[in-house]
Amino acid sequence: MSATRIMATLAMAAATAIALAGCIPQASPTIEGSELTVAVTEPYTSGNPVTAFGAGETNTSIAYATGTGFTYFNSDSELVRDESFGRFEKVSDDPLAVTYTVADGVRWSDGSAVDAVDLLLEWAATSGALNADDADAASTIDPETGAPLDRSDPRVVFDATAGGDTGISLVTEIPQMSDDRMSLTLVFDEPTPDWQTAFFGLGSFAKPAHVVGMMAFASDNAITAKERVYSAISGDNEADLAAIARTWSTVFNFDGMPANKSLLVSSGPYVVSEFVANQYVTLRANENYSGMREATFQEIRVRFMSDPLAQAQALLVGAVQIAVPSMDSDVRDALATMDATIRDGFTDSFEHLDLQVAQSKSGVFDDVLVRQAFLKSVPRAEIVRTALVDVQPRASTRDSFLFAPGDPGYTGARSVNGSADYADPDIAGAKELLVEAGVSKPSVCILFDADDAMRAAEYALIAESAGSAGFVVSDCSSEDWQETLGTPEAYDAALFSWQSARPGVGVAPAVFGTDGYANLNYFSNATVDSLLADASSVTVESDEQIELLKEADAALWASAYGMPLFQHPTTIAFDQDEVENVSLSSLSPGVWWNVWEWKP
Repeated sequence: MSATRIMATLAMAAATAIALAGCIPQASPTIEGSELTVAVTEPYTSGNPVTAFGAGETNTSIAYATGTGFTYFNSDSELVRDESFGRFEKVSDDPLAVTYTVADGVRWSDGSAVDAVDLLLEWAATSGALNADDADAASTIDPETGAPLDRSDPRVVFDATAGGDTGISLVTEIPQMSDDRMSLTLVFDEPTPDWQTAFFGLGSFAKPAHVVGMMAFASDNAITAKERVYSAISGDNEADLAAIARTWSTVFNFDGMPANKSLLVSSGPYVVSEFVANQYVTLRANENYSGMREATFQEIRVRFMSDPLAQAQALLVGAVQIAVPSMDSDVRDALATMDATIRDGFTDSFEHLDLQVAQSKSGVFDDVLVRQAFLKSVPRAEIVRTALVDVQPRASTRDSFLFAPGDPGYTGARSVNGSADYADPDIAGAKELLVEAGVSKPSVCILFDADDAMRAAEYALIAESAGSAGFVVSDCSSEDWQETLGTPEAYDAALFSWQSARPGVGVAPAVFGTDGYANLNYFSNATVDSLLADASSVTVESDEQIELLKEADAALWASAYGMPLFQHPTTIAFDQDEVENVSLSSLSPGVWWNVWEWKP
């Protein structure tokens, strides 16, 4: 049976099987006249944070507050289904197929219905399946303004580069839509354990198909514009797709309140009602939203304050009720003098040291004994204290490659994976391993960001400690360090951070697998490959998957891949007399994860 017939059959079966009950009207939780002010560091610049230009913490937070979708993660990194938006279910294992159905009555803030055409546009924009073979978003968009460089460019180039690969790239065939246009069936090219979140990662940030269509084709008719978007995607009309892709990637970038208010249309609990560049953005409860995430505060003003001490002062005088400042000892001391609640937590990024197993500058790390010796000389705890003493005094090392602190399985993994052997430097043990390897004074050149003072301090600590074990450590830092990553014979080790936006297998095979597209250090281990493949084949997150990942984690430590150093910290401060239900999630968007539950 052809892929098209399979998709059609699955879509029809799923549409028949899924019946969504109508919502029973309930009183709105929104409190008339209630207001809240939040201080953030970065300004608001874009309503599309998955593009290269739009990527940023504030853009992501605002998009989350104004968006919705099938799922979200709570503060315990647990996946929560939002069936007020819609339902999804796996309708086939071979091939893996998932049907998404939008609930009746779900609307955009301008009153237009949300349907499967909006889902289809999201798939087209984020999967990359329709992009031209030579598509390079960076070459088509002005990095300073986010505007298209050539409006006549005939290529299809959706720029979802900042969104990461949630697994949606495995859906390369055009999804099949149900006759009522409320359901969309995605067929994956191969099984993935992340199927429940493949369409979640960008779901809260989806753009309305009718608005994109009106902007792409200079139309004032929402219905015909949306139909043209559908026809372009389903019919693979490259000329129209190029216009749609260019619009989706560029028109949601702002330097102030846009004249065309349709660009602010949202699907979530809030909508942008006011925006003054470099000062503030105001969110107002979305009157056309009726899902499970209805807003409690009627209005939230987000002030942009790059100075963390200014954020602390604003909290002190009551100008803001929640602050998310960049922390140092001065800011922490300032917050401690006021009657504010301070919560320390983690972001979804972690610092780590990678060793070039092959293709390195000196070639010393192709021997596992030399890798082990070098790692035994790394002062992990001292690095954490030095890097984070002003940011989060009680921060500790991260002791797992595949689990973040707070993830299910982290505590169990760190107790058995061998990380304890590298808790403190063992200079004598490192020297013994070098003798066993028959290596004297091995050279190690470390790549890191030349402009980053924290990484320079990390390098200095490693160089001194490893030097005492017999290594000759040198500086391979560069302003273009990102472009240098993975370059053969350019360096021996690298200090940088990874972002892991979701718990579970995620991109682990791509990073640690022999043939992984993000394998930057030429690492190859048959045991790790096999365990990650088995974990990836488990299509429902389970204890079995966690156990497989724990084994793979131990194998990474045993093979001296490198070492995780610490989870990047974050801190929030708020006035608990003015706002409650505030908490931190280690996953993006951090404190905003339950913005609709914040209340006076």
